Amino acid sequence: MQADAIYTKSGDILSGQLISFQDGLCLFKTRYGVPISVQANELAGLSTDARHRITFASGDIASGRLLHTSGGSTVLESDSFGRAEIASDSITAMTRLFDDKKRDGAENVKASEPRVGSDGGQQAPMDFLTGSTVLLAPGKLELEWALQYKQARISHSLMDVGYFQMSAQNSMQLELSTTMRVGLSQDTEAWLSLPLTHTGIEQVSSNEYVRSTSQWALGDISAGLQYQWLQESAQWPAVSLTMTFSAPTGKKRYYPPEETWRDPLSNGSGHWGLAPGIAFVRSSDPAMLFGGLSYRWSFERRIDAYRVQPGAGLTGYLGLGFALNDKLSVGTRVSFSHYRNLRVDGQTIAGSGKDPLDLSLSASYRAFEQWTISPQVSFGLNEEAGPAYVSLRMNRRFE
Repeated sequence: MQADAIYTKSGDILSGQLISFQDGLCLFKTRYGVPISVQANELAGLSTDARHRITFASGDIASGRLLHTSGGSTVLESDSFGRAEIASDSITAMTRLFDDKKRDGAENVKASEPRVGSDGGQQAPMDFLTGSTVLLAPGKLELEWALQYKQARISHSLMDVGYFQMSAQNSMQLELSTTMRVGLSQDTEAWLSLPLTHTGIEQVSSNEYVRSTSQWALGDISAGLQYQWLQESAQWPAVSLTMTFSAPTGKKRYYPPEETWRDPLSNGSGHWGLAPGIAFVRSSDPAMLFGGLSYRWSFERRIDAYRVQPGAGLTGYLGLGFALNDKLSVGTRVSFSHYRNLRVDGQTIAGSGKDPLDLSLSASYRAFEQWTISPQVSFGLNEEAGPAYVSLRMNRRFE
């Protein structure tokens, strides 16, 4: 048995799962877990794994499975009257008949389950939805290699010590990260990320006083689970629940005032972290709306002889993505956070909270059958968000 499939009059062939078909509107879940809506009058053919109760525009009602023939026609296979050719665009509603489980046995039940990764055709990469929904079928594996570069520079003239003398501080960070994602079940996905950073800093107080340093260091390792709680329907978006864990494997220091120029060398939070969250995806052809909200709790830990408790953080994002064709998609998202004041040795440090706000623009291009390249640029919309940075991700999916 194959997954459900729809054939459009424009020539597209999509494989996945038929979610609903009501009032002439077909809602179909694609191989990437992203539902799309198609009007009945745009359908050239339809095939289903399971038996359905089918209502036609004429008012006639029949039950059975739909098959798509090599000649391009749609055939209704019914227990009552065998096979009959039908017009797909004459269907107004379909309701799945769940008595298939009793009639056909356990083997057919397993075959009729939705198979997100079973599409034989190519669809647009949906990398902008990573973290917002479950994208991998059970047993499927994806590896991601990401390269991110950010730089910050502050400088001004020192006219009192020389006409051309400068005071400047320049820091750069290059992050190389490897992320593995795997589909655990039809509705559950897990991931693990290992970042490695190279940081370089230079501080200049005229030509007479220049100091610099650099380091390679492992960042905070993180892992998480994503569970598809609700599938998208005509009334509701797809909703998933997330849980993220992070370990303080990166470097974290609190430097004395005369050494604060070394702050960029801290490439980790210094604390174990736990962040439950919720995310949604809503299809509005040809766009995808997505967003999420999470609450991060960091556990108290002793760093440089201080007992430090970071303030809890609330983080959210809203985004919009478009599939331009079967190889290219683009997306944009606005992210916002609110972090409470931290506590040191039991005392709240006023003014230590922050509220970063940033905007990201990304694109995803399928360079080869299983390879996707995704460049991204992010802009800080306020001072607390930091400087703009660019990143490049390469994804390899193993079917």
